[in-house]
Amino acid sequence: MSNIAIAIVIFVYAVFLAVYLFLEKQEKFWQATTLKVCLSAYAAGVCVYAAVLLGNYVFYIFALGLVFAVSADYFLQYIKTDLKRYRFGIFFFGAMHVCLLVSFYLVYAISFYEFVIFALLIAVLITFQMVGKWKMKKEKGQLSVYTVLVVFMASKAISTYFTVPNPPAFILMLSLGGLFFFMSDLFLGIWAYSKEKFVFLALNRIIYFAGQLCLAFYLVMMMS
Repeated sequence: MSNIAIAIVIFVYAVFLAVYLFLEKQEKFWQATTLKVCLSAYAAGVCVYAAVLLGNYVFYIFALGLVFAVSADYFLQYIKTDLKRYRFGIFFFGAMHVCLLVSFYLVYAISFYEFVIFALLIAVLITFQMVGKWKMKKEKGQLSVYTVLVVFMASKAISTYFTVPNPPAFILMLSLGGLFFFMSDLFLGIWAYSKEKFVFLALNRIIYFAGQLCLAFYLVMMMS
């Protein structure tokens, strides 16, 4: 994919993301949900396209993770209104992180850095939960398992930048993708369980979709 093509993908994504956030602000549930799923499918489609061209089963597993995210994004729209559907969203996001982790460990060896980063991210998360007095309900147990997965995934992704010699651009995309996913979940937790202000929801969505694109471009940049 050429630089022009990548620029077009980013521009189109940014425009639709802005429209989506406007619809969320206006509380247009179905319109916002439809556009959100389309944004997620757009990133997943780029990832699947790159995986097919790369032609390696490891990248198919990676791309499957972003496909799971499409379903997760639909169900997560019910975070405030339907606990059962919300829990499906947590499940599909968990499945995404499992796929990403499997693909990472098939390519990159275990390193000391990922355990240090894991500890740091957990400390950051616990600090935000304690200071913000997060109020989780029946989904607390499932969220605890999910939290371990997302922090584990982010730690592995970020650590690759410090373990791969002279890290190329696609490694930077991988590390940023992992970091953005962790940050987006942090803002989602603040919005859902502490301070229900639109700014936190907007930050969650912007950082999350930036993370999705980074992970998609991780594969795209491997082709060049």
